[in-house]
Formats: sequence, structure tokens, C-alpha cells
Amino acid sequence: MVAFSSLFAAFTGFAVVIAVPTGLGPSPSSVNITERGIHDFVLGLHNDVRRRASINYDQNYQTGGTVNYSPSGTGFSVNWNTQDDFVVGVGWTTGSTSPINFSGSFGVSGGTGLLSVYGWTTNPLVEYYIIESNSNFPTSGTQKGSVTSDGSSYTVWENTRVNEPSIQGTATFNQYISIRNSHRTSGTVTVENHFNAWKSLGLDLGTFNYQVIAIEGWGGSGSASQTVSN
Repeated sequence: MVAFSSLFAAFTGFAVVIAVPTGLGPSPSSVNITERGIHDFVLGLHNDVRRRASINYDQNYQTGGTVNYSPSGTGFSVNWNTQDDFVVGVGWTTGSTSPINFSGSFGVSGGTGLLSVYGWTTNPLVEYYIIESNSNFPTSGTQKGSVTSDGSSYTVWENTRVNEPSIQGTATFNQYISIRNSHRTSGTVTVENHFNAWKSLGLDLGTFNYQVIAIEGWGGSGSASQTVSN
């Protein structure tokens, strides 16, 4: 994907990506999927808050180097050795407040890597991260406060992206980011706790678009394997 508003772009000034769903959702004949444009964003297929019973969204974007990614209906695995950015993972075409279970491994041998819940809302347009583990992550933006959930405190950040690619084309929008202070690679993310904390800090979400457990990395190597459910 071309340059857009991910954490990589927000915190380092370089480009990162979001991938299109492949293989896990309904067939093209049964769903009217908006084709990706120059920014490679695909709109979610539904606007209600119900979580589908099984994984139906596959995110796979690679900009170069070696990234070996294998998704399935229950999770994914990936190993990488690249100076370029990638974002991979699985989840749901429509996000919700339901807890998300993840279990597995995440290791970074060099460069930057993130293991997170990642998603978007519309009206307002918001890109959000709940980062469960990270390596060499360069924080920036405005620190808004903190939230305690699932056995750890998280630091809450906000960034404003101006005239950047999004799921609605070039737009100005906010990023909301919770960064876990006690890293983990398995557990349950009570996403509603973060959404409520963000709201109390004046960070309002809108209508849910897609939501995934994602691995993002650049400038090094590593591997991860995750089982994902709700």
C-alpha cells in the first residue's frame, strides 16, 4: 500500500499500510465489496455492532523484503526479514465492543514490531490501536491519560492526521492508541474498557468498521503465531 496514516507514518514520518481482505470473507458474488483505490483501503461490509461468529477478514499488506504470512479461519502465522513495512492479521469485517481472545507468540529480532487490536470507525472517522506488545516502538503524539484493563495499565495517546489516506479517501481524522505497559502475547482484550476510557478522555468513536488482531513491523526481522477468537 502507499503512504497512509498508520502508526508508522504518525510516529516516524514514513509510509505504512493496510491490506485488503482475502480468502476469509464471503465470496465476491454474495457481497458488494468496494474496490480498493490508490490507498488500498477496503470498506467494511456492515455497519452494525454485531460480531460475526467466526473470522471473516484477512489483512495482508507487504511493501517489500521477505514476509511469509499464512492466515486461516482461526488465526495466522508470520515471519519476516525486511526493512519495509507490513501489516498482517485476521479479524472481522465489523468491529464491536466484544472481548477479543488472542494466544500465541510474538518475537522481534530487530527493528520495530507491534501486536495489537486494530480497527476503524466512521462518523467520526477514527483509526485505533490497542497495542498488547511492541518492540522498539517510537511513541509520539499527545498523551491523553491512562486506562487499567486486563491486568495492566495502558497509556493513551492521540494523533491527528491531516489530509492523509483513510478508508474514506484522503481525509483529516484522529488516531486513538492504548499502549499496554506490561507486554503480553496471549490473553483477552476487553476492548470496551478502552473505548469507555477513550470516551471519558473526550476521544469519541463512531460506527464500527473492520477490526483485527494485527502484526505490524518494519526495519528488521521477527516472527509471530496467533490464534484469534471472540
